[in-house]
Amino acid sequence: MPLSKSYKVEAHDHFDFEGSDYRTLFEASDATVFQDPQWLSLLYAKLAPACGVRPLVITVRDQRDDSLCLVLPLMRTSYAGLSCVEPADLGTADYNAIVLRPDCEETLLADDAISAEVLKLMKPCHLIFFRKMKGDSRVLAHLLGKVIVADMISSCHDMPIWAPYEDWRNEVLSKSFRTGLRRKFKKLEQQGDVVLKVISGEQAILTAMSLLQEQRRSRYPEDLFLEQAYYDFYCAVAIEGEETGLAEVTALYVGDDIVGIELGFLKDHCYHFILAGMDNDAYGKMSPGLHLIDYILAHRVECGDTRADFTIGDERYKASFGAKPTRLRLMARARTPLGALALKAYMSGGPIKELVKRVAAIAKR
Repeated sequence: MPLSKSYKVEAHDHFDFEGSDYRTLFEASDATVFQDPQWLSLLYAKLAPACGVRPLVITVRDQRDDSLCLVLPLMRTSYAGLSCVEPADLGTADYNAIVLRPDCEETLLADDAISAEVLKLMKPCHLIFFRKMKGDSRVLAHLLGKVIVADMISSCHDMPIWAPYEDWRNEVLSKSFRTGLRRKFKKLEQQGDVVLKVISGEQAILTAMSLLQEQRRSRYPEDLFLEQAYYDFYCAVAIEGEETGLAEVTALYVGDDIVGIELGFLKDHCYHFILAGMDNDAYGKMSPGLHLIDYILAHRVECGDTRADFTIGDERYKASFGAKPTRLRLMARARTPLGALALKAYMSGGPIKELVKRVAAIAKR
């Protein structure tokens, strides 16, 4: 069937992610929490202008009823003269994905003309670069055409959780890990009552986010969260996300002291650990970060969650809590000789790959 009679493909500088058509599409899709309507709306409105990138949102609608079949939330970025089309990320998203209505997948794959239409809307660029994808996307590969698909070094880490929490704890956590936690918890208890509190209300959330920033400053000196634009963005997500159920800020108290703070995201009964901070200066020997995780998991099981996701990164503590790594994927297509050279440098790994990543990070700032 000719494309003109099947789909309408358009590019947008502005798109209403919180409109009913996108919400309906997102809820039907298997996209991640980082394509949530509120997250994307705030990212494009607040962070993209501060980072100097140009939005590029490509939509595919059914010609018969104008319903959304597919959304590609993208941005035009530039690294030292290399122009790229990338997912809406800016260093914040742990997972990137297209937002696809499942019942449209086979018809999109059968349409040989749609790829040319999408690629035309992505021009001009040297490189189309999708990273941090969970699994393969047949539709994205079809749209990009001559695409390179590869495993990344990074993994995601999620796991099932269940009630009663103590049973999950005894079954999943090793005896030695539980013993170590118990020993450190007793020392923590000697300093005061240990309580996890969900932070609510705009002012209380802002106070907690400010403390979270300070807790991360000494441990992660190059953390994007320390930059004002990113801090403002995450604060907006935390405040507005509390109202919609996207975000939850929790704090672990020991007496009157806050020893740990976590910003988490919620989707489909899964809790995503996003940003954490802890008071290592005063409580470091008692592992406040591990107790914060333990308390949050117990809290989320009580709330009815059935999964927890430690998201991207291969820190050792994730395995201690029973999370198993799943390798993330990348898809890329060079559109010019310069793009091909940059992609080859990235894929070669080692020092060249690290240099490309550092240049990209600096350019984004």
